[in-house]
Amino acid sequence: MKKSFLSIAIAAVLAFTLTACSTPGAKQIVLNTASGENPALVVGQRANIVGDLDLSDTDVKEFTILVEEKAPGGDWTEFRNIKARQGSTSVGFALIKNEPGDYKYRATLSGEGYGPFVSAELTITYKAKN
Repeated sequence: MKKSFLSIAIAAVLAFTLTACSTPGAKQIVLNTASGENPALVVGQRANIVGDLDLSDTDVKEFTILVEEKAPGGDWTEFRNIKARQGSTSVGFALIKNEPGDYKYRATLSGEGYGPFVSAELTITYKAKN
């Protein structure tokens, strides 16, 4: 009885872990601020965004990364369209906003027969100058 309960518990943990790791967007592209940068800025300051890529599970040669922006009170719109090649580990872009508010970004990674995979949202907060 103990052995079968332990086996069931281990199987459940493994199933949960595999499901979490295979969720689209979980590892294929992740947006972050550049190393050491604060995501809360003053209007007019430059934010550097990095998209970390994990393309190890594909033989696709070229990828498209569509970066979308959601400005305060707005809808998602295309912000950047970036190309990446096999072996790329990251892509980057910069932005400067002149209006305060929370700006949201997400990226969709796709290639021929691969994806699309959507990143989690990244919020960059711009505050008014004092």
